[in-house]
Amino acid sequence: MSDLDFTLCSIPMLMSRNKSAEYQRQIVVRYTVLMSFLKVRGLIYKEPFDSDGNLKMDLVIKKSDVTSQCLELFKKAVPAWHAYVDKGGDINNTSKIEKELAKIP
Repeated sequence: MSDLDFTLCSIPMLMSRNKSAEYQRQIVVRYTVLMSFLKVRGLIYKEPFDSDGNLKMDLVIKKSDVTSQCLELFKKAVPAWHAYVDKGGDINNTSKIEKELAKIP
């Protein structure tokens, strides 16, 4: 195997970083928005939500679970969106990710 199937996103790992209920709520909200964005655009192959439409708490997204466009988004656009949200930006504003997606061939 020439390319490692590395992890792009691990909800269990993120949740284990901080036991604060507020932190965990923010992780769920943030990744619900992000996974919805990726799913609607057909950028991930794995189903990120349970039958009730909630983010799967055991969700781990690996390189093999996403399209090449999605992989490109995780390199720059997704971290930039996280930084924007960290600074108080609207969590539902995914226009930065959308603009980067439009630039990817």
